[in-house]
Amino acid sequence: MSEIPEQVVLLSDTGEHIGVADKALVHTTDTALHLAFSCHVYNAEGKVLVTRRALSKLTWPGVWTNSFCGHPAPGEDMAAAIIRRAQHELGITISDVQLVLPDFRYRAVDSSGIVENEICPVYRAVTADAAAPNPDEVDEFDWVDPQALHAAVAGTPFAFSPWLGWQLEQLGAQRDD
Repeated sequence: MSEIPEQVVLLSDTGEHIGVADKALVHTTDTALHLAFSCHVYNAEGKVLVTRRALSKLTWPGVWTNSFCGHPAPGEDMAAAIIRRAQHELGITISDVQLVLPDFRYRAVDSSGIVENEICPVYRAVTADAAAPNPDEVDEFDWVDPQALHAAVAGTPFAFSPWLGWQLEQLGAQRDD
């Protein structure tokens, strides 16, 4: 029995669903706009989980980033997709999933020329679990103080995914409002 390829939801420039495509075929040097999500996971001590992307990842291998990212399957509820991906990437269950940046959108090109082009709402969640990352997804992880993360990204942005930096900027601006 063959495994069904993971699919992503393709979007128009205005964010309307216009189709689906195999995830493995979407991320190229000319990536179509598609739906994704990012999640920042916190523990009871108020620390945020950061992950270093596996070296085998197609885009931004080996860079530090937010807790996890993913793509909802066509027709999948976003919260269900986030819960599914937390289990797959980090081996954790999450709760209190909250939308914090509903309109986050970005396009970035990594050093190999592969493009990320996503409408990517950002969520935060909590867990009481110890992370047990999937080595195909995560090379390393750490629980860090959120202010220390802001300082690290500001001081060494090249070590982090571009979307993490942009998300932290927008989340910081929300705190200043």
